[in-house]
Amino acid sequence: MFWRGPIAWGLSLGVLWLVGCGSTPKRVEPVLLQGEALGTTWSVKWIGDFDAEVARQETEAVLAEVDAAMSTWRDDSELSRARRSDGPLDVSEPTWDVTRRALTLAEETGGAFDPTVQPLMELWGFHGQERTSWPTDEEIVAAQARTGWEKVALGRSNGRGTIDVRGTALDLSAIAKGYSVDRVSGALSGLGILAHLVEVGGEVRAQGRGPGGGGWLLGIDAPSGEGAPGSQLVGVVPLMNSAMATSGNYRNRRSIGGRAVGHTMDPRTGRPAEDAPLSVTVLAPSCTLADGWATALMVLGADRGLRAMEARPELQAVFVVQGEGGWELRSTQAMPLRQRP
Repeated sequence: MFWRGPIAWGLSLGVLWLVGCGSTPKRVEPVLLQGEALGTTWSVKWIGDFDAEVARQETEAVLAEVDAAMSTWRDDSELSRARRSDGPLDVSEPTWDVTRRALTLAEETGGAFDPTVQPLMELWGFHGQERTSWPTDEEIVAAQARTGWEKVALGRSNGRGTIDVRGTALDLSAIAKGYSVDRVSGALSGLGILAHLVEVGGEVRAQGRGPGGGGWLLGIDAPSGEGAPGSQLVGVVPLMNSAMATSGNYRNRRSIGGRAVGHTMDPRTGRPAEDAPLSVTVLAPSCTLADGWATALMVLGADRGLRAMEARPELQAVFVVQGEGGWELRSTQAMPLRQRP
């Protein structure tokens, strides 16, 4: 997942808003708000009688704060200023905390998740100008010299967090969108809107019961690459007090030198991931975790990814992989995936 558009906050994949539940015939129609921010779209739904204008103002304020802090498109964002700095730069607590979480995930995944991968994305034509020829080994080595999550240093100075990117192109887009979902959900809960669903660019968090009295139902796209998102599903997931994120290759591929290449980059090799599934969907206690792990599992692939999940029972995942007769599903045992109703 990487940023696109004016502020480029991500490739939206895999979510269809199915507002029923099926556990009870009684339905309560939710209130819906929609808008644009972070270079993508956002949606908020809730159950109950609350002031929609107040909810909109709170949502937009949170998204504007995240954008001002962590956008790589805006020259005046904290992250952009940190990338231009020759040394440690004071940043807000949200930027420091999201960077800390990104570096922690990078360490946990052995670098499969790396928030400094942008030079490689640029080299392979997935960020900026597209390529027509295969990069040379020398070009790959040169791009890798500008990456490396271990180079980024976090510190504290006079009670404020500092970031020193040390020559890397720190990019939080594979985790900050999920973080924005968590922040909006927290803001809505603070207003007393306890049953709600927040979506930003395809990443989702659900709190409380959905319209049918059970979990909010969300669809996972089939990886056909054809038609609008939601036109064909592999199944649906009931979501309650949890978050979900999806990452995939099938809607964002390039032809380089006559070879089809997916956008999932393996920072450890400097090349597109060889074992990347068609898509992966992750359920987690927070959307920050779900967003980051969805990216990491695309790099790790289904076999290694499922083994990584065995040690993390708080996470569930389903991989859509290419089989001999078409796509197939592989998932953790507790993944609550249902066939399309």
